[in-house]
Amino acid sequence: MIKIAIYGINGLVGRLMEEQLKHLKQPYELLRVGSQDKPVESDIAILCTDDEISFKLAQVLKDKTKFIVDMSAKFRNEPDIPLVIPEINPHAITKETQLISSPNCTTTGLVMALNPLKKKYTLEEVFFSSYQAISGGGKKLLEDFKNPESLYRANCVPLIGSIKENLWTSEELKGLNETRKILELPKIKVRCHCVRVPVEVSHSLCVSLRAKEAFDLKELPSLFATQKGLVYDEKIHTPKEVAGQEEVFVSRLRLDPEDKNYIHFWITFDNLLKGAALNGRQIVAYLMEKFL
Repeated sequence: MIKIAIYGINGLVGRLMEEQLKHLKQPYELLRVGSQDKPVESDIAILCTDDEISFKLAQVLKDKTKFIVDMSAKFRNEPDIPLVIPEINPHAITKETQLISSPNCTTTGLVMALNPLKKKYTLEEVFFSSYQAISGGGKKLLEDFKNPESLYRANCVPLIGSIKENLWTSEELKGLNETRKILELPKIKVRCHCVRVPVEVSHSLCVSLRAKEAFDLKELPSLFATQKGLVYDEKIHTPKEVAGQEEVFVSRLRLDPEDKNYIHFWITFDNLLKGAALNGRQIVAYLMEKFL
């Protein structure tokens, strides 16, 4: 029987990952590994750990597992390590691929919406402001949020991650670099602002997209419909109502009133599911189906 080990089983994503694996069609044996436990031999190791621990585990597990699925940001920008959303770029994984990285939650929602449009349009520039849930910051931030004196209560905080030398945050740079890598569009420009808002679950983005060609608003719904895992309709979707759902939701689609090469739309999705544990489960399912 296929053995799957979850490292960081006691964390927010680790617990959700265990629940998500219950949806796998193939039988498996689950190995639960806490932060103080020794690494174990398995067919697939899922690292629901922070960057530093993921880096150490990846070195130790090279001879103990066939595949490693890392949920942290540690390996996402490494050119020889695939950054995978199974509905978009499963071809990045081969039987020789040992380490696979799962993308940032905010990036995941964005590229799920952009991917079907790149089939028809030459995407040149995307602008977005994110409205990111407290749960995106992990268990400690959720605990802080429950404190009435928390900075995040009834407030918006335009700082997620650390500020880098160019004054962009690490979260904003993830939006830039990961979008280019997943979509295989190295020249697309990504301009973004990332903001933490007092919502416990579900990230949202306001997006403005520019293409080389003029957009045909009438054909865009049919293009969105080609993307598995994406829902587009004219209903206005909110973070509260999409929590617990697997899909990425797009609404408020409109053509720019002054430039037909721009469209604007709204994205919202459960950051803990498609933005994290669900995407990890889908990678695992792909590995089991193709290579185990």
